[in-house]
Amino acid sequence: MSEDRELADLEATVRRFGEAWAAGDAAVLAAMLAPGYTHVDASGAMLDREEWLRYAAGRAGRGTTIAFPELAVRRHGDVAIVTGVNEVGGGGVRSARDARGLSIRFTQVWIRKDGRWLREAMQGTEIGSDIFA
Repeated sequence: MSEDRELADLEATVRRFGEAWAAGDAAVLAAMLAPGYTHVDASGAMLDREEWLRYAAGRAGRGTTIAFPELAVRRHGDVAIVTGVNEVGGGGVRSARDARGLSIRFTQVWIRKDGRWLREAMQGTEIGSDIFA
């Protein structure tokens, strides 16, 4: 597979991953995570793979939507750094009863193993506060 094709595959994988998260589809997410996955959420909580999958499974049925208005990929061999913005809405973003949306600027680390991309790490920061204004 050409490098351009592999990068297009990664971008599609990132979007599928986001959609599976929004739907709370833990089975799809588990297949897309590296064994040592770590996740730092927008509130600063650090979760390992199993903790994050339990959280993600609890999201099922919320009707959350996700979009990627910004997405950039830098590849370094079998590792890729993906940065961008998630616009999350549709309800149930922070909790099942919370109707507010959320914008997150993120950095993700993906690894290519056995012909597919796996998410190794993610850190997200909520966008919207003007702490430097």
